[in-house]
Amino acid sequence: MRRLSLIVVVLGLTLAGCATVPAPGTDSSPLIYRCAGGKSFTAAWNQPGGRVRVSAGGVTKSLPSTRAASGARYASGGYEIWGKGAGATLSGFPGGPYASCSAD
Repeated sequence: MRRLSLIVVVLGLTLAGCATVPAPGTDSSPLIYRCAGGKSFTAAWNQPGGRVRVSAGGVTKSLPSTRAASGARYASGGYEIWGKGAGATLSGFPGGPYASCSAD
């Protein structure tokens, strides 16, 4: 029984470290993403209406969910964020490119 408890704790900590993009239906405070070239942006996932709120380069946009082969993709107009695990890329925002980004 003790071994099973240890396995459950280790598995829980492992999954918690990998699941940066919150599960659907959960609240999300803004996450800070650090990118190549010293750039950064914030993203608050799971906003009302299945949206994500992104702030980068002095611009804040609320983007709706769109189809993605894997991960989470949100886009509107020329603005797009694609996230998977702790990583994300952002396009269309001033100050880009926002590539090779990882949540703190």
